[in-house]
Amino acid sequence: MKNNMKSYTTDGKVVHLSEKEQVNDKLSRIIGSKFKQYRDLWDKVNNFEVVTDFPLFLQLDMNQECNFNCPHCIVGDKSVADRYYNGDPLTWDQYKEIIIEGEEHECPSVSVQGNNEPLLIKDLEKYIKYASNHGFLDIMMNSNASALTETRSRKLLDSGLTRLRFSIDAYSEKIFNKIRIGGRYDQVLKNIDKFLDLKEQGGYKLPITGVSFCLQKDNEHEKNDFIEYWKGKVDTVTIQKYVPPVLEPGYDRFYTSDQLNSKKDFKGFRCPQPFQRVTIRNSEITPCCAMFSSRLKMGDVSKDTIYDSWNSKTMKDLQSLHEKGEWYKNDICRMCVNLIYPESKSIMQVQNI
Repeated sequence: MKNNMKSYTTDGKVVHLSEKEQVNDKLSRIIGSKFKQYRDLWDKVNNFEVVTDFPLFLQLDMNQECNFNCPHCIVGDKSVADRYYNGDPLTWDQYKEIIIEGEEHECPSVSVQGNNEPLLIKDLEKYIKYASNHGFLDIMMNSNASALTETRSRKLLDSGLTRLRFSIDAYSEKIFNKIRIGGRYDQVLKNIDKFLDLKEQGGYKLPITGVSFCLQKDNEHEKNDFIEYWKGKVDTVTIQKYVPPVLEPGYDRFYTSDQLNSKKDFKGFRCPQPFQRVTIRNSEITPCCAMFSSRLKMGDVSKDTIYDSWNSKTMKDLQSLHEKGEWYKNDICRMCVNLIYPESKSIMQVQNI
């Protein structure tokens, strides 16, 4: 397997390695000028320079199941998960309606995965192909790779998928078994290697492949080994900051020491997610990827269009708060920042927020 590593990402920062080409530059070269235009617009949205009349990204919780029970994830705590997963998975007809509406508004990107394992959907490739056939330029998903058989790999390679990232969270089998409960370390690595071999042998330019490592107390000592192992195999390696999945207490036991002790200046902080995307889970249309975003619900696909929800007063009010840097005036956003950045609590106390 040839070394085709382009970059790795840590805390959102891309660091170039063997080749000076970022992933989006590579995708622009492969897909064409429309992709570049979409990413240029994405950057403007992220910088709060533009507010679009339809989200640029649709994140869809296609199913509500996973075959792993990772303790740091909501799925690993059934008593908590039941409070958030309280609806049915998206039906094929609902999915088609969402994709067609997205096509009508020239929405460029979609994820067919949320807080779940998408490969447990047996005909997932049909969903991906449908989005590809209806004009979506950037179709992505994360997977734990446990169900990535050779047959599924071949189907995914032909589906139109743009980005595929494998969630692994460990370098050693010992740590994998502690964090990725329910998975088989050797099988996951074998499945990923087979997919990468099939991609190379078939001359497929897409999907861009990556692996992710959710940095937490039990695995932080393996971060560098993880990067070194994977940087010669995939396009990107992502080191993610651990974010508790829900507002319930107790998840701080997974924080790294750096995360607990770091200092961050929140002056001018603004969250770009309500300007980028909607997440659809339990049929609810919400403005960010957090499991508790249902408390910011702005619509329901059973009765509302995404367009109307995106342009509703509820959504516009939320965007206005973040545009002005007044996120702390929204209770849910304030609690979210507390989860991501524990040190922000003392900052908010000083500011009397």
